[in-house]
Amino acid sequence: MRGVEEKEATLESRKHSGIQDQEEIDLFELLGIIWKRKKLIFALVFVVTALAVVYSLIATPVYRASAKIIPVSSGRGISIPIPGELMGFAGLLGANLGGGDNIIKAVLNSRELAKTVVQKYDLKRYIYPNIWDEETGELKVSSEKIPQEDEIAETFLKNFVQIVDQKRDGVIEISVLFPKHATLSAIVANEMVYSLQNILNQKAYTNAKRNRIFIEEQVKIAKANLERAENEFREFQEKYNVVAMDKQMEESIKLYAELVGMLSEREVRLGVLRRITTPDNPEAVSLEYEISELKRKLRELEEGQKNKAVKGYILDPTKKIIIPIERVPDVALEYIRKRRELEIQNEIYKVLLTALEKAKIDEAKEDISFQVIDYAYPPSHRFKPKRKLIVAASFASSALLGIFLAFVIEAIDRRKKEGKTVVSGEQKDQSSLT
Repeated sequence: MRGVEEKEATLESRKHSGIQDQEEIDLFELLGIIWKRKKLIFALVFVVTALAVVYSLIATPVYRASAKIIPVSSGRGISIPIPGELMGFAGLLGANLGGGDNIIKAVLNSRELAKTVVQKYDLKRYIYPNIWDEETGELKVSSEKIPQEDEIAETFLKNFVQIVDQKRDGVIEISVLFPKHATLSAIVANEMVYSLQNILNQKAYTNAKRNRIFIEEQVKIAKANLERAENEFREFQEKYNVVAMDKQMEESIKLYAELVGMLSEREVRLGVLRRITTPDNPEAVSLEYEISELKRKLRELEEGQKNKAVKGYILDPTKKIIIPIERVPDVALEYIRKRRELEIQNEIYKVLLTALEKAKIDEAKEDISFQVIDYAYPPSHRFKPKRKLIVAASFASSALLGIFLAFVIEAIDRRKKEGKTVVSGEQKDQSSLT
């Protein structure tokens, strides 16, 4: 019985010593394992690195062109970037945070801007190169599977455009990546800058700009109304030959009074002559003729007489244009209305012009704009694939993987050997006990 216990103790000591041996693996042992499995490691490194070299050589080169802009506000100069940890104190510091930067980034990432750029340069052939038919100039898909403009714009923004906001210095970098076409990358990047400016000019992203647009529309309406009132007033003047209504009315009344006075004076003289002379008296005949002419002139003044040669009414050989007395009330009323309408429209137009100038000043204070720091230029070197980085990363990762596999294989082999050793020891102990 005592012999059996001694055998079991011996077996346990062997297992414990094996565990201690595993825990006490030193550096030289690790290097020995690596050297032992060097063929596996070298083979793995060679294959992976060779594949990486082949891929880097045959992969389609992609070129990246970048333009840089910085948001600018007319009211507060160049926007000052504020670190995130100080945003809570920005109000206390008196900083005007505004939303211009965010609006610019939103427009750059919008489908509207992307659709404008895609349509201008017909970029569908580059966005979908695998299904593009050069002969027909269309995508080689069925009509129901043709991507819509919004889908094309989203694909373009997702796969070909990078918008990076450098918060530290406030710069926004617009990058465009295209395979094989370095010049096209630069052209499209610059076009995005131009389209951004056009959209900011067209859209009303601030209250001041919306007010200015509304007032401009009202100014256009007021100008049209003013031109209509001016045309109507001019037509009225041409119809009645009215230049200064008050003066012309005064002239008509003054002439009418003069003619009436002259008629009365000649009628008195004619009555006196008839009492003291015969009806055939030359002076009496002359007075009768003058009285007849004066009455005719008065009728012309009272009733009016059209003259084809001169617009308006005439009363004497000098063709002086005078408004007929019977039309004075109607013409005067119409003149007052036309003149009043003209003055009202003119005053409205002047007020709106003043408001428009003020709105433009307010808009300039809240204007969302930017300055171009760098325009994009055609890159001379590809952006990717980065051959050196791919080869180096493949070499390092394959070497680490090879070493890891070497240790795993070595551990498996040792487990197998230890298992066989333990089994053989147990068999010997059992045989000795029997």
